Amino acid sequence: MTDLTVDEDEARSPWKRIIAILCVVGLILTMVVGGLLAVFMGVIASSAGAVGSDGAGCVPASTASSASWGEATSTRPTPPASSSSKPPASSTGWGSSSTGEAVPAAAAAPQSIEIPNGRGGKITLNEKQIAIATRIITVGRDLGVSDKGLKIALMTALQESVLRMYANSSVPESLNYPHDAVGSDHDSVNPFQQRVSGWGTVAELMNLDYSIKAFFGGPTGPNGGSPRGLLDITGWENMAPGVAAQTVQVSAYPDAYDKWEPAAEQLIATLGEGIIGGGCSGSIDGEIQLPLRSDYNMTSGYGPRSIGVPGASTWHAAIDLQRWPDPCGDPVYAILPGKVVLSSALWLSIEHADGYVVSYLHMYKSQRLVDVGDTVEAGEQIGVVGNVPPSGGCHLDLRINVANNTNPEVAKLILSQNDTRLPRPATLPEHQDFVNPEDFFELWGVELCPVGSCQ
Repeated sequence: MTDLTVDEDEARSPWKRIIAILCVVGLILTMVVGGLLAVFMGVIASSAGAVGSDGAGCVPASTASSASWGEATSTRPTPPASSSSKPPASSTGWGSSSTGEAVPAAAAAPQSIEIPNGRGGKITLNEKQIAIATRIITVGRDLGVSDKGLKIALMTALQESVLRMYANSSVPESLNYPHDAVGSDHDSVNPFQQRVSGWGTVAELMNLDYSIKAFFGGPTGPNGGSPRGLLDITGWENMAPGVAAQTVQVSAYPDAYDKWEPAAEQLIATLGEGIIGGGCSGSIDGEIQLPLRSDYNMTSGYGPRSIGVPGASTWHAAIDLQRWPDPCGDPVYAILPGKVVLSSALWLSIEHADGYVVSYLHMYKSQRLVDVGDTVEAGEQIGVVGNVPPSGGCHLDLRINVANNTNPEVAKLILSQNDTRLPRPATLPEHQDFVNPEDFFELWGVELCPVGSCQ
């Protein structure tokens, strides 16, 4: 009996081994499949967060395939390396709605930060000062500046203004712009105390983004290398931070910047996490450029108008801009990347990857720098201001048609035929499916025609 039992167990043992092996294989397969599923779900969740679940109000710049127009339609367009005649970009005042936190997983900016004041004590920065510090970091990273360069810029702004937008009592015009404090040092204004006599116009220097870009300088800097910005100085990377700051500023107190190095490092560590190049400054990702250099005037607004120019429309689906008193021949810049789809006697039209079309009117065709089929970058010069009829003088007519738009943020804008904010909406077909250019720019957090600098 015992021998028989042993024989039956031995006969069944191969099946036991097979069943055991199958169980082990099944367990391994279950673990592998479960792991792959978890990784896949993690990737999906990460992608969703990167596309617009970050709570920062950003959406992709383009809902179309970036392959449509090649390199000109990248999701995060950045300013091209062009000549110094390129206009200032992004915000048109220090109080822009952007604080540079438009990136996935970036934490909300604190309401106050305590930093060392360089003299053994502490000072507390308020929200406005933090916004300026954050913008310096954001613009710098958009320009590809290293953290050492950001530190030098922050040290400079801390020493010159403690991160405040300064007007100047000796420059009365500066008092017309938003400011935090009023100084009287020569003709110096803004957080970097840049002088009107050398660094730019009052309107430009009271623009935070312009002042930051002027400090950094470089190939795309608005100062064109004179005065020199940080990136214009050979070997600045090998200099001590305070020496590099002094080389830019040429201050009467050359050793004053060093004491702010710990504070600048703290600000980069606190505010810079998550800020990468190509950040957004409104509800749309990417960078938008102004069509003319920033000190222009508005000569005709959007909507119905009374005008004595023969052939000119009495319903204006555009905004007219000119830089008085010599508007003729002034450079005109593409506000966004795109492809030229029309170049007639009067019109130059550039289509964006999202389907909307930006048109620039009154430039003489012989003076245009692009033609049908060309792709352009934001900030690229496309021609000069002209006086092609019907026109009452040299100016730029800027208009935006959204009939074929696919971008959900742009789709929220009020069409010309539905704009009840105006005395009367557009009724003729040729005036319909346009949007107010000022509303369009606000999607990027940019004032196209700010009060006080665009009358």
